[in-house]
Amino acid sequence: MAENPSPLWPRLEAIRAILMAHHAAGVSFPNASKGSERETLIREFFSKVQPNLTRFGSGAIIDSFGVQSGQLDIVAEFPFFPSFPTPAAEERLYLAESVSFVVEVKSNLSSQWGQLESTAEKVRPLSRNWKGHLDFDAGALSIHDTSTSRIPIIAVGFEGPSTMEALIKRLHETDELKRPDGVLVVESGHYVNTLTNRQASGAEGLFALCADMSHFALNVLTAQPNLDGYIT
Repeated sequence: MAENPSPLWPRLEAIRAILMAHHAAGVSFPNASKGSERETLIREFFSKVQPNLTRFGSGAIIDSFGVQSGQLDIVAEFPFFPSFPTPAAEERLYLAESVSFVVEVKSNLSSQWGQLESTAEKVRPLSRNWKGHLDFDAGALSIHDTSTSRIPIIAVGFEGPSTMEALIKRLHETDELKRPDGVLVVESGHYVNTLTNRQASGAEGLFALCADMSHFALNVLTAQPNLDGYIT
């Protein structure tokens, strides 16, 4: 962090402290209750940080090739494609093309890494099928014809590896097919993302996560999904 930090950093540190306080308050709850509370907390945090164009929910994802994810903690949607709610419930069935990124929430990444691998293994095979799209990256606008892309997955753990080195080591030792693209440990603020090549700690780690959320949400500027595979 810079010697003369931005006024943004104290705000981010306060947010991180509040997230950890909610985590500490739920320690004595049954596991199912703790998981639900944390998912709701993180979803509310994300929805307040991101503009209203991004909708956060939970449910399962399918793609036009027949791949299914199973239930996911948090799904971030693009604002311009459909998803399908369950009547009288909050869960949705998402088309892969409607999903910007996925977040898996864990109490402790060190002890629950296997569960994270299981989720990542289900999300990574999903393909977003495009007839054509524009994207903007590294200052360049690209025009693509028919293509596919996969859905980024980020893990957020309240606790986890205590050093950046240990977090990077754990991430790189994980089989690629089971590996999340980004990981945040809220307690330390350690954050690593292999897709965007970001690494940061403390308040900067929380900010890096927010920056990557914006990157994933805006990466597809205009797109035409190929949805025919869902009905043929």
